[in-house]
Amino acid sequence: MFRRIGNTVVRHPVWTIVAWLIAAVAIVATAPSLPSNSDESSFLPKSYESIKAADLQQKAFPSAFTPSAIALYQRTDGGKLTASDKQDIARITSELGKKNIDQVQKVVPGPPSKDGRYDLTLVQMDSKNAGQPKQADAAKVLREDIKQLSKGTHLDVKLGGSAAQALDQQDSSKRGQALIGIGTFAIILVTLLIIFRAPILAVLPLVLIGLVSAIANGLIAYATKLFDLQANSSISSILIVVLFGVGTDYFLFLMFRYRERLRAGDEPKQAMVNAVDRVGEAIASAAGAVIIAFLALVLSTLGFLKQMGPALAIAVAATLVAGLTLIPAVVSLIGPKVFWPSKSWQREPENARFAALGRGVR
Repeated sequence: MFRRIGNTVVRHPVWTIVAWLIAAVAIVATAPSLPSNSDESSFLPKSYESIKAADLQQKAFPSAFTPSAIALYQRTDGGKLTASDKQDIARITSELGKKNIDQVQKVVPGPPSKDGRYDLTLVQMDSKNAGQPKQADAAKVLREDIKQLSKGTHLDVKLGGSAAQALDQQDSSKRGQALIGIGTFAIILVTLLIIFRAPILAVLPLVLIGLVSAIANGLIAYATKLFDLQANSSISSILIVVLFGVGTDYFLFLMFRYRERLRAGDEPKQAMVNAVDRVGEAIASAAGAVIIAFLALVLSTLGFLKQMGPALAIAVAATLVAGLTLIPAVVSLIGPKVFWPSKSWQREPENARFAALGRGVR
């Protein structure tokens, strides 16, 4: 089977690449946006005591509310709030309530501190959308409006609460993803340059796996919507590591076997067919084991893990298909020039360290 796949891909490399590009554009353009939820309680089963208590509280005390956002006021000089300051706080609270900000249902004054140095404004939001990105967006608008309304006063205002925390978590997650992405790229690039001393080989997996990543994210969004799974923004960071880690691994398997067949005297295209034939089974077996392991997370009682399992399984499956089709197609088009400028691929290294290690172990 893997030889047939290799033959087909190597014989029609351009069509294989075009098919991948069309699939990427179609999936990315039509995939629904991946919902995100930072409300950890939403991932817990209804049978848990804390969730039962929260539901009972909602039914027994429908008029009571836990504020989604809390504006904390203090003087810029750290002193006690004056009568003028309290008038400014009342004005800000009143004007915030009149702005009809999306998700905001009620804006009421909160209790001042006993020492008279702090005061609060409490903001109620739609409890059905707790932890959703739309409430983080509402918190962003609230912060901007409060900043504008407090200009010209002696007040220093900070916005807290679950919605504001979701907003800050969102920003932190974006910075974290950027750092993870840059770090992953740099490590893979440097590692492949050391192994092959060929810039094309070092950059190629990053580009190809980037394309696979876009497709995988779209497929995950489809699966999340189709099976009504929970979603969490932190899964994007995990996906980066899994996709590039697994994808680079499969790429190395293929390239080592391709180089080995070239050294054995195979014609370049035939060398790639033989490489796919020999490595395909190993890649498919490794991917299958990982996919099954990830799908085992579906048995978890936590909604977040139930979504993470299928998402990671989809990512690995997409990477497997790319390892058997896209990567061989691109490399077969480039040929041995993929190893440029190094010429070590033409000859078997003598007294290699790993060969010496093997002899020592024997």
